[in-house]
Amino acid sequence: MSNVVKKMNQKKYDKIKQVFAMTAGKMSSNLYMRTISEAMMGMMPIMMISSAASLLNAIDFWGIKPFFQSIGLTKFFEQINAMTISIVAVYVALLVSYKLATNLKHEPLNATVVGTLSFFILSNLSVEDKTQFLNLVDLGSAGIFVAMIGGLVGTRLYIFFMEKKLTIKMPDSVPPVVQKTFESILPGILVATVMGGIFLLVSLTAQGSMINLINDLLQKPLLSLGSNIFAVMFIVAFIELIWFFGIHGVLAVYPVLMMVYQQPQMANLEAYSAGQALPFLFTTGFILNNRGARSFAVALLAIFKCKSEQLKSVGKLAVIPSMFGISEPVKFGLPQIMNIRMLIPLMLTPTVSVFSAWLLTVIGFLPYQNGVNLPTGFPIIFGGFLTNGWQGIVAQLVQLILCILIYIPFMKSQDLAYLEEEKAVFEPQNKQ
Repeated sequence: MSNVVKKMNQKKYDKIKQVFAMTAGKMSSNLYMRTISEAMMGMMPIMMISSAASLLNAIDFWGIKPFFQSIGLTKFFEQINAMTISIVAVYVALLVSYKLATNLKHEPLNATVVGTLSFFILSNLSVEDKTQFLNLVDLGSAGIFVAMIGGLVGTRLYIFFMEKKLTIKMPDSVPPVVQKTFESILPGILVATVMGGIFLLVSLTAQGSMINLINDLLQKPLLSLGSNIFAVMFIVAFIELIWFFGIHGVLAVYPVLMMVYQQPQMANLEAYSAGQALPFLFTTGFILNNRGARSFAVALLAIFKCKSEQLKSVGKLAVIPSMFGISEPVKFGLPQIMNIRMLIPLMLTPTVSVFSAWLLTVIGFLPYQNGVNLPTGFPIIFGGFLTNGWQGIVAQLVQLILCILIYIPFMKSQDLAYLEEEKAVFEPQNKQ
């Protein structure tokens, strides 16, 4: 009878896992969502360079800041920030165009140029003293959504015109390099014409510019949807729910995180670099960095509180990687995957952790995250200091304690189960 029940339960698990796998697969495999996600991943070098420059420029103790100013380093850092985070929309347009072209298996060079051109055509020209110029505000974080749309639409139209053979035909005697150059001219002109038409139509609306229009129609609703703690708690719980079925949760929801929370992340870094007040509480960094040191908590409990050899071995194996945010040794070694005993703490710990960070922020203790991008595998505690100052250290310690407290009864239950299994294995051997 128990075998029948186990088989029925396994079928239910398999069916649920299939549903979540399909959902996660659709989210991550959608052409345009995947393109945006890959483009944002490609932004990491730019963001890391700007983050490092912003942190160094913000140092203001032991007379370091005046020293940096006296030797010209402050100007050096400001120039790096001006050419990275202050024109971040340009890089987004370029990378979105390139990634879409490569995902569509099309020659990327000319497609990238046309996609980036589309963004510039949709951008406004400011006029001052009869001089026209592109405003850095439009090229910074405020222009990210326009960059995405310009890059996607412009590149897709270009490839469409190329596939329809709307190109200038050259004689066979012309070298292939020259042929490709001339082939791209007419599709490029057509795309520029379409984008120019869109720019003119938008200029006649009440918003007057593509940035204002996108802000009213798309950006504000998305930010409003994601700018509450309940949405964030749902996201971090859903990430772990997907992990429960053996699917990498962060990778599955990464496109959504990029669409909703990366623009606020960049806006915070831009404001931090300029020494201005940080505008957004909820960013990609807030979500990913405030889920708590869950795996580290499990590893500590396994080493110091558990008695079974299996859990002690997992704890010793996982304690160092978990300090750097690597959760796989715990997830697969405990295991947490497909282990119903661990489902509740798996989902509860990140939910409680982000709630604690939000609560510490709204009461005025924890400052907004400065938008600094930390590389994957950055150590806990130190990461909190870089993004939130000394208050970030306190917040991460609080989260660690909360994770330990939540996991204690569940780890105790798992430990007892493993002790029974080990007893059943070793007792017959001892009798022999």
